[in-house]
Order: sequence, then structure tokens, then C-alpha cells
Amino acid sequence: MTALAIKQALEPDLFQEDFAVHAAGLPGAGLAWLDKRRAEAIKAFASTGIPTRRVEAWKYTDLSASIAETLAPAVRMREPATTAGAFAEIPGARLVFTGGFLHAVHGSESGVETVDLSTIDSNTPGWVNDHFGLLAAGSEQPLGAASFALMRSGVAVRVRAPNAALHLDFINPFRRGDFVSHSRVLIVIEEGASLRLMESHTGEGTDQTLANLGIELVLMPSAKLEHVRLQAEAPSVRHVTSIGARLGRGAEYRALYAALGAHLSRLDVRIRLEGEGAQANLRNITAPRAGIADITTVMDHASPHTTSRQLFKSVVGGTGRAVNQGRVLVREGAVKSDSHQLFKSLLLSPRAECDAKPELEIFADDVICGHGTAIGALDDGALFYLRSRGIPEPEAKELLIRAFMEDAIGDFVDPAIHGAIWRRLDGALNVVGQTET
Repeated sequence: MTALAIKQALEPDLFQEDFAVHAAGLPGAGLAWLDKRRAEAIKAFASTGIPTRRVEAWKYTDLSASIAETLAPAVRMREPATTAGAFAEIPGARLVFTGGFLHAVHGSESGVETVDLSTIDSNTPGWVNDHFGLLAAGSEQPLGAASFALMRSGVAVRVRAPNAALHLDFINPFRRGDFVSHSRVLIVIEEGASLRLMESHTGEGTDQTLANLGIELVLMPSAKLEHVRLQAEAPSVRHVTSIGARLGRGAEYRALYAALGAHLSRLDVRIRLEGEGAQANLRNITAPRAGIADITTVMDHASPHTTSRQLFKSVVGGTGRAVNQGRVLVREGAVKSDSHQLFKSLLLSPRAECDAKPELEIFADDVICGHGTAIGALDDGALFYLRSRGIPEPEAKELLIRAFMEDAIGDFVDPAIHGAIWRRLDGALNVVGQTET
């Protein structure tokens, strides 16, 4: 490690200073098990600090240079939340967060138990103690570690029935001043249970916000999770979500992620296929015209007969930049693992950028693993064909761009979610496709 890197790791930053000043007043402070995990998390975060390009996993996304030197910790807002989530018309219990704090609970689902993590104490159910803070809180996910160590609010959810549905609506309302929120979500899906999780992030305002969220997903044997996530934050927001998932035998995780907002967004996903027959299928779509939309994944095949698929699509215009990083790890003994990842990006302007870094690490025989990347402009031949059939150039471009993105959404979700995603995506593509002046 260079002297500069050592200095960076040892020098306190605003998160470490926040922990030093406020640790005794954080939710659950004084609980021995939680204090221990928090101390481990802040130590893990301190090993890198707020990431810069010198951190290999963050070399395309310099978070440290993008945020203000002084961000005040967010405080709970008392005003009612008036903005509906992107999936509001779809049935399901709804948990509303404002400024990172659990604000309201609307409705309930049979077989679903929730715990407000801002009130965590010695009476909190044992299943929370068993799982909370064990995922998305290590040095490999430094912002996840910070979100756990500095958590002011969050929710733990336990699902014990099939076909449950849950909305997580995160709203960053207008407020004066620059601030940072650290929140956590823990979801435990018991054996044979299933959940549709609809997560949306929206907001407004012009002052800088760093929304830092850590999500832990624990899928017991034969559990199923369908996860749809829309990030459509205001342009002043820096948004980081760290997801850690552990899948038991025969468990299935299907996720569609959409990053359509924020000045800088980073989705940091680590999935461990822990049980034989576990499956993970990820889709991601981004459409930045300015700023950075980053998705970085690690798919860990830890058992035999596990399967993973990743398909990421980006349409980038203006001065926007998309980052697609994906590492697939097949551990020793994980025979018959089957993994494929494909990253594709369309660049609509001369200054648009995309960075792609697929990786394979294989330590087992008898596996099927592959990856591919394609980055370029719209196909001239396809565009010429449509124009030769009398379709004006703007409409022809729109058709090709929509078909490109639809490939990642298509029949992956049901019609209601498909429509909700496209309503947001159409607006984003209209902005991305605007000609630079």
C-alpha cells in the first residue's frame, strides 16, 4: 500500500467523525451484539474511507470527489409524505421512508412481520439479532458498512407466507442544506415463502443529498424473491445502495434494477449462492444524460448446481457515463455452476461514456461460464432500413432505442410493473436523446 493510500485509510472522514461523536446515541446503542457489529462495520469502512478512484472497485466512480466535505446527518421530518411511489397502483403493504427515516406504514400482508429498526432494543425479535448486520457491512462494500454503523432508521421484514407483496417507498423531500442519510433494510424470507418487493426512490430539491442505503436479503431454502427497484432521484442527489444477499438451497432471486436519476448513483450488489440449486437472475437498465450510473456486482457460486444470469442495458447521452462491473466467482467444489453476464450500451452523443468490466474467477471443473460486452452507437443499417420504409429519423431512432431497452424488461416482469417502469423510462429516454446545443 502506498503512503498516500495509507494516509487516506487512516485519516478520519465525515463518517468516522459522525460515528465518534454520535455512536452512543444511535438506535440500539448498548446492546452488546449490535455494538460489536457496529464497531466491526466502522472498522471495515475505515479501511478505505469514502471511496476514491484509488479503490479498485470504485476506479470508475469517485464518490469522494462528488460529495461535499460537510454533510449533516439527516433528521426525521414530521411533515406528511405526499409523493406516491412509482408502483403505487400495484397492491401490497407500503412502507414510506422520508429522508431515510421510516415515516409511515400503510396496510399489512398476511404472514409478514415488520420491525422498526430505529427502536431496536433488547425486546427486538431474535430473528433480527440472528441476521442484522451480517451482509452488506464488510470492507468489500464500504458504503454498506457505513450505512450499518451509522444507521438512524430502517426496517426489518420477515416473510413466512407465499405470494406476499411489499412496497418500500423512499422519498427525499425538499429541504434546505446538504445532508446524508444512512438507512438499513433487512428482509428474511423463510423456507418456501415468497415475496414481491417493489422499491422506489424519488425526490426533489436542489441542495446536495447523499442517500446511503444498505439492504440485506436472506432467502431460506426454496424461498423466492422478485425485486423491482426504481431509482429516480433529483439531479442534486448522490445515491448509493449496497445489497448483500444469501440464497439457500433451491432459493430464487429475480431482480430488475432501473437507475434513471441522481447526479451519481451506485448499486453495489453481492450475491452468495450458498445452497445447491440456488438461482439469481439480474436485469439492469440505466439512462444517464449527465453524471454517473454505476452498477457493480459480485456473483458468488459457493455450491454445486447454482445458476446466475445478468443482463445490463444502458442508453447514454450528453455527458453521461454508465459503469457496468460484474465479477463471477465459482468456488472450489461448485461443480455444474452455470453463469452468464452480458453488458450492452448505446452511446447517443460524442461525449457519452460507458465503462464495462466483466470478470470470471473459476476454481471448479465442469462449469458453464461466459460473458460479453458490446458498446457502440445505433446501428446505421437498421436506421437506414427504417428510414427507407418512410419512418422519419427521430421516430426510427426512438423505435431502435425502445427495442434495445425492452430486451431487458420484456416478459421479465408482469404487465403492471412493466407499464410503471416504462412510464419513467420514457421520460428519461426523452431527456437522454435530446441533441446537445
